[in-house]
Amino acid sequence: MAGLAIALGAAACDSASPTAPGGVTAELAAVRDATRGFHDIGQAVAAGYGTPVGGHCDESPAGAMGVHSANQALMGTQEIDARRPEVLLYLATGGGKYALVGVEYVQPILLRNTATGAVAPWFAPEPWPSTFVQVTAKPSLFGETFQGPMPGHVPGMPWHYDLHVWAWYDNPTGLFAQWNPSLRCS
Repeated sequence: MAGLAIALGAAACDSASPTAPGGVTAELAAVRDATRGFHDIGQAVAAGYGTPVGGHCDESPAGAMGVHSANQALMGTQEIDARRPEVLLYLATGGGKYALVGVEYVQPILLRNTATGAVAPWFAPEPWPSTFVQVTAKPSLFGETFQGPMPGHVPGMPWHYDLHVWAWYDNPTGLFAQWNPSLRCS
């Protein structure tokens, strides 16, 4: 784990001079400015995000995302604000410490039941039936279209769109790639 802390220090994005493809430098700088204080987990928790301590680290053969620390108040809205990501992504660095490596934007998908007119998110693991019509359009941010629609990743999470932004750690597969092959959970 000590090696990971060194790797994070060496590969982390320079907060003074953010760079990104596609002309999103100013937007990325705004995300970093808005999340800079969340390198301190206490500040993130005070702002409504869950603690990453003891959380599950998501990893696949394609790389890692880290531990998702969601802000439930932000998760329930249809508003996408680059300065208020719904999820912070952390990676354990050893000794009970965590490094903020990125952010994730999440937008729940709202559906209209054509029989009743009711509008609500869809929580079932299987796709919604043809008697429901999608109300939520696929969002974009930084000129990037969100991924999805996809089912919730944990119980109680609805179908949604999401976009990862590796604002605090370089990702060789791209700033907006879902997985970061430079990161590992253990």
